[in-house]
Amino acid sequence: MNQQMTNKQTIYDRILVATDFSPYAAMAMKQAVWLARQSGGQLILAHTIPDFSRSAYWGPHEREANQRTLQERSDTAMRHAIVDLNAVDLDVKLVTLVGEPFVEITRAVQEEGCSLLIAGTRGHAKWEQFFVGSTAKRLMRKCSSSVWIVKAEHVDPPKVVLAATDFSDVSLKAVKEGLNIAQQAGAEFHLLHIVDSQDVPEDVISQIPAGSSVRQKIDEEAARRLDEFLESLAVDRTQIRIHLSWGTPWQEIQRISRHQQADLITIGTVGRSGIKGLLLGNTAEKVLDTCDCSILTVKPDGFVSPIANISHGSDPASHRVE
Repeated sequence: MNQQMTNKQTIYDRILVATDFSPYAAMAMKQAVWLARQSGGQLILAHTIPDFSRSAYWGPHEREANQRTLQERSDTAMRHAIVDLNAVDLDVKLVTLVGEPFVEITRAVQEEGCSLLIAGTRGHAKWEQFFVGSTAKRLMRKCSSSVWIVKAEHVDPPKVVLAATDFSDVSLKAVKEGLNIAQQAGAEFHLLHIVDSQDVPEDVISQIPAGSSVRQKIDEEAARRLDEFLESLAVDRTQIRIHLSWGTPWQEIQRISRHQQADLITIGTVGRSGIKGLLLGNTAEKVLDTCDCSILTVKPDGFVSPIANISHGSDPASHRVE
């Protein structure tokens, strides 16, 4: 893709990649290193260790010694990981977090001012969905930044990017981020809009003349709105492959992504209370569960994480060690 993006919000200047040193995390780190090189941004590598400060099994000195040992092991392992990925030339910050992983990762994203979080998962088997997938979903719901969940099968720069839009502001933001990534990777970019027959706007239905084909009129209205949406992107439309489909959103995203052999799906999610937020959030999570490719979920402007941004000096049970 040769068309230059004009939206500066799509540039990831600070990227946090979470690792537990598993094979899945290693794949996420590889993707993060590639993206950091493309964007020229800072890469923050974060690992979370258990909090021993309130353990009843050891005395204060033992707890402190064990915590310090884990920290040293974490720092060493992260340094080795950066060397193994040939990423010593990048601006990399290593951070060891203490506490519940998804909570501390979410806080670190806020404290570091990151625009993107990258984490790895596979999530095919039931046990993997329960352990690894549940953390990914929590990050998708609660993290204030965009969240890129890397599937182990899609670790190279994406060759095909699929973005879904419902014409909302947050989906516009997700499409622009997907376009930016496709541009960086030289990838095909596909734009998908799905007409959900159970959620057709009442104002559209009321304007359909008697005796007219309801589906044809809805198709025409969807095509018109899709055309307006494309105009708002201000990019070369010949670089975008357009899909207009009917059905249940997550099922159609799954079907189209498989047909086009997508490596990355970008989708907006609200992640806050209310029917609209619930529906959009469920769509993103179902896509994560059912699609083989990686997924990038994007929050709306002004989204506030329900996890408080508490600095490491404020809460002795949940803090950061650097």
